Amino acid sequence: MSDFIMKDLPYDERPYEKLMTKGAEALSDTELLAIIIKTGFNGRNAMDLARNLLNDKDMGLGIKGLSSAGIQQMMKHKGIGKVKAIQIKASLELANRLNSIKKCRLKLTNPEQIAKLMMPKSKGLNKEICWILCFDVRMNLISESVISVGTLDSSIVHPRDIFTEVIKSCAHSFIVVHNHPSGDVSPSENDILLTKRLKKAGVLLGMELRDHLIISELNYFSFLAKSML
Repeated sequence: MSDFIMKDLPYDERPYEKLMTKGAEALSDTELLAIIIKTGFNGRNAMDLARNLLNDKDMGLGIKGLSSAGIQQMMKHKGIGKVKAIQIKASLELANRLNSIKKCRLKLTNPEQIAKLMMPKSKGLNKEICWILCFDVRMNLISESVISVGTLDSSIVHPRDIFTEVIKSCAHSFIVVHNHPSGDVSPSENDILLTKRLKKAGVLLGMELRDHLIISELNYFSFLAKSML
């Protein structure tokens, strides 16, 4: 696969165009990294190079592993030269510094605060997106990440993916947030079932589900506030 094939992808599947039309939150880690990498190498496009980096078990899987990798480790991948490796490292360091600021400033203790933080992120979204917010023992925000991107009226979320992120963040507790593009924040049967499964699994694993919020641009529903946890 070469670079020009990237341009042959459907318009809404190209990372650059997807970010412009749907926002950065809608992109996967691979797509975001591909934008930083920009170009491919020897028959592989930027998405291929990004995928290889994120799947490198020696560096540590995913963004967390990549963020701790050195420039020389990245350069072991064909197509990742010194300039690309430096660009990736610089981008990840900016993210780390922003995350440090968030951890120092964001102490979130009630559904209203969570909703105020997350509702603006649902603006203009035409698909359900699920976020996970991880907290330390004092309810300081450790991390915020997109777990899944679904369809207009459903979000495909597996508890395994959520708890993987909680474990990676070394979190004491977590909150799940997803949007309803329709604007109706009433929980579906699947939303209720997912919440029960996460609560039960969290008790077994010692990782507390503090709340599950459903948001739109103008409203929100909190399982905690409605005594449904």
